[in-house]
Amino acid sequence: MSGDILVIGGHSKIGSALIEELVRRGESVRALVRAAEHGDSFPEGVQAVTGDLADADSLRSSLGGAERLFLLCGPAEDEVGLNRNAIDVAKEARIRLLVRSSILGSDPRSGATFVRDHGVCDAYLRDSGVPHAVLRPNMFMQNIAENTIPSIDDDGTFYANAGDARISMVDTRDVAAVGATLLTEPGHEQRAYDVTGPEPLSYHDVASQLSDAMGRTITYVESPDEAVASALGGAGLGDWLVRALVELFADYRRSGTHGFAAQVTNTIAQLTGRVPRSLDQLLAEQITADTPNDRRERVS
Repeated sequence: MSGDILVIGGHSKIGSALIEELVRRGESVRALVRAAEHGDSFPEGVQAVTGDLADADSLRSSLGGAERLFLLCGPAEDEVGLNRNAIDVAKEARIRLLVRSSILGSDPRSGATFVRDHGVCDAYLRDSGVPHAVLRPNMFMQNIAENTIPSIDDDGTFYANAGDARISMVDTRDVAAVGATLLTEPGHEQRAYDVTGPEPLSYHDVASQLSDAMGRTITYVESPDEAVASALGGAGLGDWLVRALVELFADYRRSGTHGFAAQVTNTIAQLTGRVPRSLDQLLAEQITADTPNDRRERVS
């Protein structure tokens, strides 16, 4: 494929990795940034264009001439409206391909906000007539490194409302690699791809892998939704986001040990030729990155 690619959500975990993948492939890339954001964090050659999903006119301007669009909208109370704005502008512009980042199990009838909103957006995209492909990744492994590890207390305990659910967590870099394939190789129009990691893990499994990676005993303790909501609110998250996160983990619990959240797909290997990264690989990277160089030399 030829022509520019506009990436919406380029500062997200998936978006930033996607931009690097596209640049490596020699693609001409633009990245949408809000007026208050900086565009100098992108790789050399990536053009930062100012716009906002809430402002259709700014989207028209930023899209100007691009033939392909990657759409990732971060969690927001008006997520459905923001996605519709981008899809409508893409339709007006007769975009050749729109790749949208959704969520595993997306369903407009779901009781979980994230899953329901993504389901509504996926349906709107399908009905729009815009040539498209949809990425449906499972929970990000990076959440363990960025959220779970910092929450471990002095006794080596962390709390979550995941119950015994098993979740085929996926590395965002692998999701980005799939996204790059959809954007640059033909044959994926009007299709949706479930993207998972290599194995379904419970939070007890996560604790075991953390123990191995950190060299001390880490324990997962199941916590009720109300306690998790209180902790998230105390950390400064707004009411809408707290509720959406608690609902998502309640959905994982309903999925249980063999439900939708535990499914493992071959999407990453099939579309990229790569073996999907595992959580223990990510944790090894994280621990190495967090270990000072002098200490690394002593333990190696």
